[in-house]
Amino acid sequence: MKLTIFGATGQIGQIVVNQALQAGYDVTAYSRRPDALSIDHKNLHIVVGNLTDREKIKKAIKGSDAVLSALGPALSMKRKVSDLPIAEAHKAIISVMEEIGLKRFITLATPTIQATEDVKQLVTVLPSIMAKILYPTGYAEMKAIEKLIRNSILNWTVVRIINPNVKTIGNGYAVSFGDTKGKMNVSRYNAAKCMLDAAQKDEWIHKMPIVFNN
Repeated sequence: MKLTIFGATGQIGQIVVNQALQAGYDVTAYSRRPDALSIDHKNLHIVVGNLTDREKIKKAIKGSDAVLSALGPALSMKRKVSDLPIAEAHKAIISVMEEIGLKRFITLATPTIQATEDVKQLVTVLPSIMAKILYPTGYAEMKAIEKLIRNSILNWTVVRIINPNVKTIGNGYAVSFGDTKGKMNVSRYNAAKCMLDAAQKDEWIHKMPIVFNN
């Protein structure tokens, strides 16, 4: 399988890259800096460009089986909503994918993005409330990405995470699609593993699993 990974230099993105390479996949990592990814592997290719450079994005995703985005907004507590670079990046990625006919897209988000299956429970309600109060720009990023995703023609999956700071990987991960009980924590390793597994799960197309540690 050939994968293109955006956000490849972030804390979760680097784990996704490593897991994909260990699984024997051919990986193209998109980076804004040529020296930002300290991984040397024969199946790793790096494309350097900014997050809205359509030609570089096209170069990175052409020939891939799936595109994964581990991009995440900065956790700014400023009350005034500023620019939305992660949403703009999604806009560019989705547009280029639609242009060249590449369908499979897996992106990382939080339960601020709501699934049609969501019922009222802690994991589907609290993250959105907290984000709106504490991180208004991050909240705006998520809502903008939600709109882009829903208006796209892609075969998307949104992997939703809460508090990805747990150091232990537990006994693997479990998911809720918002209609069953979930938990409020996940390791970065399990979040990355869920994203990678999603690339092979057709039953997760147009679904928004919330991933958490077992």
